[in-house]
Amino acid sequence: MRATHTPSSPETPLQERVGLLRGEFVDDALEQEFRASTLARVLPQQRIGLVLWAALMLAFVVPDYLALGAAPNFWILAAYRVAFSLLLLAAVEALKRRPALALHGYLLMGLALIGYAFFFLLYELRPDIRAFNTGAIMVLQVMLFLFVPVRVALAVPVALFGALGATLGVWVTTSDASIKAGTAFLVTLPAVLGYVAALRQQAIERHEFLLRRQLLDANQELQNEVARRVALQYELERQASTDLLTGLPNRRALAERFAAESARAQRRSEPLSLAMFDLDHFKRVNDTYGHAGGDAVLRGVGELCIRSFRGVDVAARVGGEEFAVLLPGADAQQAGAVMQRFTALLAAAPATIGDQSVLVTSTVGVAQRQPGEDLDALMARADTALYAGKQAGRNRVVLAPAPG
Repeated sequence: MRATHTPSSPETPLQERVGLLRGEFVDDALEQEFRASTLARVLPQQRIGLVLWAALMLAFVVPDYLALGAAPNFWILAAYRVAFSLLLLAAVEALKRRPALALHGYLLMGLALIGYAFFFLLYELRPDIRAFNTGAIMVLQVMLFLFVPVRVALAVPVALFGALGATLGVWVTTSDASIKAGTAFLVTLPAVLGYVAALRQQAIERHEFLLRRQLLDANQELQNEVARRVALQYELERQASTDLLTGLPNRRALAERFAAESARAQRRSEPLSLAMFDLDHFKRVNDTYGHAGGDAVLRGVGELCIRSFRGVDVAARVGGEEFAVLLPGADAQQAGAVMQRFTALLAAAPATIGDQSVLVTSTVGVAQRQPGEDLDALMARADTALYAGKQAGRNRVVLAPAPG
């Protein structure tokens, strides 16, 4: 995992640096990625905040009426409150339809500008609540930075507008210099504090985002490495149990399957047979067409085995041109019939070597497993039957007698 540095650290990659005054990533793509990651948190906060703001705007219609009565100033304020509340609720609906607006910040900053104008109006129409109005602007100055936490730089000019407007609003309604100075200080200080606090919070959030992303990257890499190792292990096991030329299981795989099938046959009192076959006069093929031709013939035999036997049968290459077929549930007679059909298919399917077709045949020996008989003993009996078939003229199936 990469080390985490402060924004000013010279070791921090440029694209991961956070701007000192803006509190945002220097790299725009990284900044957009960060903002998108905050959407699930920021969106509900903004929608709830807008609804509460609208409710408060409407709630203060009553104090305005109690203070002003049905005077024109009341109707001006009431109209402003209703219109602005509707605008806030429309913004809530806009955020629902286009959640990405919560990340840009422009919608909320525009609403803040309109909201500030209302408070400026209050200085003129309700001078009796000047202190309360100044306090409300102070709260709004702080909330401006907390409400849109991912866009602190965007809130700065809006906060300056609020501070300047509030100051001018007080200055035109009073001649008291202390009130003027105090108001300017009170509405500016929260903006400065809010900016500094939000800037620091933004930098922290972005560094935490980098740490989470680095952790996810490291975790993904670890998962990928585990997957690669599993795939490699599987491939090694496959190669260890597969004949690479024909794609058939090798002798090791045959032995493993024999152990499982012989135990099953013993439990269920079912027969289990093994057929051994090799290709007749295969040396002539190698001598005539070379080893490449011999390999082509062996691959063709492997493909025929895959197509010809049942899914429960195991056809394996156990030697140069020697093959074995394990037939669960088949006795010697049944296995012999299966192998008879296979030899007929093989004799009728010439192998293609270059532009020539070569007919090959096979001789088969079949032995049925006896209780307690291991694979070597069973293969020896099937081999004996196979050689008996060769001596009898090849291209035939011979059944091995039971021991004794």
